[in-house]
Amino acid sequence: MLRSKYFWGTLAIIAMWVAVLIIGVTGAEDFVVDTPSGNVRIPAVWGVALFALIGSVVTAAVAFRDGSEPRKDEAPPPPEG
Repeated sequence: MLRSKYFWGTLAIIAMWVAVLIIGVTGAEDFVVDTPSGNVRIPAVWGVALFALIGSVVTAAVAFRDGSEPRKDEAPPPPEG
């Protein structure tokens, strides 16, 4: 079970979003962008959530793909027996 790519992929995605949750709850920092009409405050959790989203998509693409299906140009293996 601990060698399963599905298990570790799921664990990595959960860890990313738990980090977003923790920063969202405890983080009080804001990015302040100065504009001519005033200051714009963006919570820091938005940046972390953006990278967690990108990381989740990449992790899911790698961990949950099935490589057992043969390619179309490749001949299937001979039957055993």
